[in-house]
Amino acid sequence: MNNKNIRGMVVAAMLMTGTLAQAKDALRVQVPAAFAEQTPIEPRVKEECAVDSVLGNHVFQKIADKYPGTLQVSDPAKMEKGRVLKLTILSVQGIGGGGWTGAKAVTVRADLLQDGEVVQTAVKREHSRGGMLGGMRGTCSILEIVAESLGRQFATWLVKLDAASPVPAAPAPPALGAAAPPADQTNDQAEP
Repeated sequence: MNNKNIRGMVVAAMLMTGTLAQAKDALRVQVPAAFAEQTPIEPRVKEECAVDSVLGNHVFQKIADKYPGTLQVSDPAKMEKGRVLKLTILSVQGIGGGGWTGAKAVTVRADLLQDGEVVQTAVKREHSRGGMLGGMRGTCSILEIVAESLGRQFATWLVKLDAASPVPAAPAPPALGAAAPPADQTNDQAEP
């Protein structure tokens, strides 16, 4: 093998390792969201509108827009390592009949877990706002708009959290052709 082939294999290995590490360390979002015990929700709305799936998918999509490589997880309790956003629906206000039957609202708690431990929690509530076609929309359509808004809110919350406490960047790999320092030398200085 010549040096060009060896360098190509080294670059490919570094890229594959980085990609695997990224997938392992990727943020995960719970889809579908879970209902808290005794969540107040009209049974027909729960059955027909699939609020848990709709909400989980919108939160996932909005976060994936900000954090490429984000993955879905159905059971956050099984994730012992990494960052996971656990979604719990606390209440769903609204009955069938679309905009004609009053406001629709969803309250959700998001727990950000790091290695299985809750590090931050946020509770957000969003309600329908009506609009020009408010009375013409169905209940599920209105709840989907509410879920999309909640997705944006949780994505913004997560970005603000990360901006407030930045994670230190991993050291960059050495450039190709650069000599690595000998393994037995360190840059540590003895304490006085």
